[in-house]
Amino acid sequence: MIQLENISHVYRGLLLRSRAFASFKRDELDIISEDIISQYNDVDEIFDPMSGYGGGMYYFARKGYKTTNVELNPPAYYWQVLINPQNTESIIKIINSILAYRDKWPILHEKFSISDEIFAEPAIKHIRFLYEMILNRSKKNDLLSISILLPFVSRFANYIKSSTNITHFKHGGFCSYVGWDDDFEEYLNILQERLLLDVVNFKESNHKNILSDLMNLDLSDKFKFFVTSPPYPNYRDYSKLFKIENWILDNIIYSKPTDFKYMIGSNNVSGKKFGDIQSNKSNIFLTTLLDKSKKLTKKSRRDIETYYHPYFSQYFYNLQEAYKKLDSLLERNAIGYIVVNDNITRDIIIPVGASICDIFRNLGFDADDIDASQINHFGNIGKMAKRINSQHTRHIIKVCKK
Repeated sequence: MIQLENISHVYRGLLLRSRAFASFKRDELDIISEDIISQYNDVDEIFDPMSGYGGGMYYFARKGYKTTNVELNPPAYYWQVLINPQNTESIIKIINSILAYRDKWPILHEKFSISDEIFAEPAIKHIRFLYEMILNRSKKNDLLSISILLPFVSRFANYIKSSTNITHFKHGGFCSYVGWDDDFEEYLNILQERLLLDVVNFKESNHKNILSDLMNLDLSDKFKFFVTSPPYPNYRDYSKLFKIENWILDNIIYSKPTDFKYMIGSNNVSGKKFGDIQSNKSNIFLTTLLDKSKKLTKKSRRDIETYYHPYFSQYFYNLQEAYKKLDSLLERNAIGYIVVNDNITRDIIIPVGASICDIFRNLGFDADDIDASQINHFGNIGKMAKRINSQHTRHIIKVCKK
């Protein structure tokens, strides 16, 4: 029986099921693919400007399309690099080299650590040694070495997982180092098996992975087709899903912390500003939210006025500006598909789908649903996730540049 209990649940999901929190579902991409095949015969490449774990690349590679994928969050980007079929042969060679030198793996003399920090000093030292070992086995291929190491680093972290919320954990606590080498070998074998099984199904291996904020992106090429799914407004900073991995990147590998302050959907509102929101649907929602606050308790009214209203205002404004930037990267007659959910707050539907249609229509696109369905949002692990506020409408929106 396959076990990966000692690494994060996000990577377990990606390794064993090819998807995790906030990633494309196969049925969503099937609907999009069927529309593309039935309507267009000139599709060569698909662009995803907010590509997350690379679920679009993984899917469309099997359909024979090239992809270009842009992602702001480094661990998600490195996962894309790991599953990119053009890297599979090199990664398999590196894994085999690491496994062949197991007797030379660094030795961790400490048995455990208790710390208020994410990583205790013995773990930090060991991860540095492990990184250098992988780097040497890869012949100094830094990109692939980081991609191989990153899913395993939570094995050495002092943190407490939440039993109900897939996006939350508390740093600090107990970490046992006993058997880390057996766990590492198991991880490498599972990764290798996964990559070897996948590669036979890829019909296209020409894919680009770009680590960048879309707003700062400058590309010479323009795209005819795009498929994407933006972060949803659920008061979370998606970068925190990978707080452990980003800590390693920022403190051991990069020493240049990534700024996630303006990440779309980030729950940080302090010091952030927004401009004119041009979507009528967004503005109606924001007005309705403020009107409802007047009927609530003083505390609830203050919460809405100081946090929720600014949060949603920033979300819709940032989404608007991101899609304006996306428009500048598209050909004149571009076609796009956006998968998004309408969340609920204070029993008010957050009109994400309708607002995205507004945004694209203001940019000169036709924009309409090609599919809408009711779903239970995969926000939490437990059965309580099926409460009323987790029942959302999923939209697959098609936009066509006039």
